[in-house]
Amino acid sequence: MNGDAAAAGDLAAECRDLIAALRGFRTLAALRASGTWPALEPRLTRLLAQVRRFDPEREPGPPADPERVRAVHWNIEHGNRYDAIERALCSHPQLEHADLVLLNEVDLGMARSGNRDVAASLAASLGLYGVWAPQFLETTRGRDDDDVHAGGVENRESLFGLALLSRWPIGDVRVVELPAAERFHFDREGMYGRQAALIAAIERPEAPCVAVVAHLDVHRTRAVRAAQIRIVLDALRRERRPAILGGDFNTHTFDRGAWWSAFAGACVLLQPSARLERRLLWPDQGRARAPLFDALREANFAWQRYVDRRPTLLLRFARVPEAHGFGAALAAPLLARMERRAQLKLDWFAGRGWRDGRGATVRGVGGVDAASDHAPIVASFW
Repeated sequence: MNGDAAAAGDLAAECRDLIAALRGFRTLAALRASGTWPALEPRLTRLLAQVRRFDPEREPGPPADPERVRAVHWNIEHGNRYDAIERALCSHPQLEHADLVLLNEVDLGMARSGNRDVAASLAASLGLYGVWAPQFLETTRGRDDDDVHAGGVENRESLFGLALLSRWPIGDVRVVELPAAERFHFDREGMYGRQAALIAAIERPEAPCVAVVAHLDVHRTRAVRAAQIRIVLDALRRERRPAILGGDFNTHTFDRGAWWSAFAGACVLLQPSARLERRLLWPDQGRARAPLFDALREANFAWQRYVDRRPTLLLRFARVPEAHGFGAALAAPLLARMERRAQLKLDWFAGRGWRDGRGATVRGVGGVDAASDHAPIVASFW
């Protein structure tokens, strides 16, 4: 066994051992109160602190326009439909030849995505440099239709996280941990970990920059997401290089986690079409706006020029725990109508230190039974 294979085997063995230990506890509180926690905690911390790097076999070619940085952000739904994701990134006219690719929900050794190292596979296929950092250790094969994709196969490493791929070499990398709904993730979803952002120095010749990919919490309030983005922005406070920030910010405008959340959400989805569209596709404006945009503005990040106002996710009530009680209270046609209207703008680019830029949502590769449930977004920075 060579060194890389041995290291991979050691990682998989450590993950399996930790998962076996975690499965003995029904709640995060019980885990942390147990006698085994003092020994488990440092191992879990080490596991989630690692960063994996990937180098291309040959130097990537020059950018199509040396004056611009062409970036893609995509929540790839773990890589469950890996072949379709790779095909889109390699050949879709709006996605191919990107200089930076920022990715959310990127598996390492999950059966639902073929037990691949998804970040390494995409970096190799695109011929780019890459980094990957874990967010969560899964104790199950996943949720929703993940088990169908797993096809009865067991996980290997059971990790998923964030990735960043680059045409140019990647310098220093930092993982910024973000507070999140840890108890919900463990108690309800069987995952141990936290939200995070990945900050990387991009060694672009004569014009270095910084790229940041983040995935904010979907289960809690707008205020929680604002607090998360402020932590990311604070990590960039002394940064003088131009910065590109992208991610699934989960700007659905709903405050979740309270007993009344489902009722409030249903009322929103029954609003007149124009008002609903304005709320869901313009979450940076209006009374229900996400305050994370105030934080971006205060930190001199612009976002309006780098995005359009098309949805990046069509909500599915089957994936929203609060909505599971709707079926008993609402007629099926009304439920279907509400679901069709729940078209959300969740994914964003923002930039600081650039003269200008343009962005768009890529259509046709995101949605139900598509490459991912999220649509990718693209932007050029100059």
